[in-house]
Amino acid sequence: MRSHWKILAAVVIALVALFLYDNVAVNPETFALNPSVSLSTESWEGQAFTASDIPGISQLVARQRNELPDLVASCSPFLILWLGNSQLHYINQSQKGDHVAPFWLRKASECPSGTIPLGISLPNADLQEHYVLTEYVLNRLPIKVLILELCFDDLREDGLREEFAVALQQMDREALSENSVGREIIQHAETAWQNTDRSEENSGLEGFVQKNVEDRLDSAVGAIWPLWRDRQNLRVKALTDLYYLRNDLLGIKPTTIRKVIPARYDRNMDALRALLQNAQTHNVKVITYIAPIRNDVPLPYDLAEYGRWKVAIEQLGRAYGVTHINLENLVPGELWGSYVADDIDFMHFRGRGHELLAEALSPYIRAARRE
Repeated sequence: MRSHWKILAAVVIALVALFLYDNVAVNPETFALNPSVSLSTESWEGQAFTASDIPGISQLVARQRNELPDLVASCSPFLILWLGNSQLHYINQSQKGDHVAPFWLRKASECPSGTIPLGISLPNADLQEHYVLTEYVLNRLPIKVLILELCFDDLREDGLREEFAVALQQMDREALSENSVGREIIQHAETAWQNTDRSEENSGLEGFVQKNVEDRLDSAVGAIWPLWRDRQNLRVKALTDLYYLRNDLLGIKPTTIRKVIPARYDRNMDALRALLQNAQTHNVKVITYIAPIRNDVPLPYDLAEYGRWKVAIEQLGRAYGVTHINLENLVPGELWGSYVADDIDFMHFRGRGHELLAEALSPYIRAARRE
């Protein structure tokens, strides 16, 4: 009998602990960011032209496609696809009047109403995702120029995040499968996505009576038991805590040297080649730039690896007729915001940094528009 009471007490303690653990919601895209780093979504004349997640990107592209025929401007529409990671949509220590770089690029153009820099960015976006997004957008919009941010750290990422499973239509999958690089990316992703669709918990049961039953059970149980409703947040929070625990145990800090992961590096560089080939096929001018990085402290990279990569990027750019710019030292140290001890943000700068980035790219856009 005592053992039953012990089990009951353990269950009660576990439930209380879970309720307390579930007290804070965690965003998997922003949990590692300093609270001073703010997301900015830009609009012009009431129309958004930046997006930083897959659903938002899909909506932005669809809306732009529908509105393009009705665009009224003093000059012809000139669409720019600007791909990047979180540096493109976050502002460190944001102040009133701050905007991200696509806004300043548009404002500096000769015809802001007709020049539309679609700022499409994802946190930690790898080049495989950039390639897939390029295919997705070029098949839907008449893009004139593609600006591609190149960040060495993102070559450590791999594959497509699960949100792509919902966004990519059959025509996208077929187009990507026309070459070996795209085919491998899609096959690898679909294996990971098998029976997984974040838009619906039980999507793997689509077509079966069991799906309706489980959907109703999920809804009913979630209405009376918050832990069941919040189990996705619990999973994310557990993975987040494991991430922090790993960093603590291994002594990993923002300043820790990040080594290349060879297989991922190769897949991402292959994706970059496919991206440039795709842009060439669509007669889209490409501008690539090495992303600004904080340079008033030692870089968190193996400098030999970083140097070889920059040389490889230059060679690849020449092979495909790309305009390539190295902007790694563009933003001075004081524009990267404050930090405490070794909690250094190498990626996100303050509002003035976004202005500098737009100023560096504006001459190339003006020249492309006149061609």
